Amino acid sequence: MRRQENQKYTEAISYQVEGAARIDPHNLAKYFQSGEIRSKAAKLSGFSETALFGAQVPGIVQIKADQVLVECNLSCGLPLLVRVPLAYYKGVGARFIVGKREGNPLICILELVHDDPNLTLPLMASTDLEEAAVDWQSWSNRYHLPMLHKPLGAGDYEVASDRNGPLADLVTGPQMPRRPHAQISARRPRFLVRRKTGTCGPMQHFQEREIIARN
Repeated sequence: MRRQENQKYTEAISYQVEGAARIDPHNLAKYFQSGEIRSKAAKLSGFSETALFGAQVPGIVQIKADQVLVECNLSCGLPLLVRVPLAYYKGVGARFIVGKREGNPLICILELVHDDPNLTLPLMASTDLEEAAVDWQSWSNRYHLPMLHKPLGAGDYEVASDRNGPLADLVTGPQMPRRPHAQISARRPRFLVRRKTGTCGPMQHFQEREIIARN
């Protein structure tokens, strides 16, 4: 059992580059350690992990097609495995932090946002904003989750805007069931049955000329 746990920890390695620590949204075959993203964000910004992520408990994470598996240890030392359906997540969030390091770099942190802060998972910490934008959209497209952003100084995430305009007024929810007879009924809808033939109102004519060809 201990050997299996150690093997799982060795596989929990995020892809790291200079100035960034990220999880590739197109290659999630292995487990990854969320604590690595937290420590990288703290190193880039100069803030502590608690200041950046609050009371989140780092652990071993695996994101599947329909659910997220989080394995962590409680404060008492007992292991805990949490399964969270992806539908319970609000979206993929991007927030920006002005670092305390030399030059005050701007750091972008991508997160899988949940209503429970303890279940919010960091996905990326980077000073490359273009790379962060690509990953932000890739996570959103792959798991069909809305793109969220947190403006500087804001407390909560907001739905980001797309090319067609703001999406803040878009409310998503479960699909409403159709009426049982809607699929098999061939009759006209009731609102069409109630409609009456329209009548043409008075028309104004002034110096018109008939253009219809006659034999």
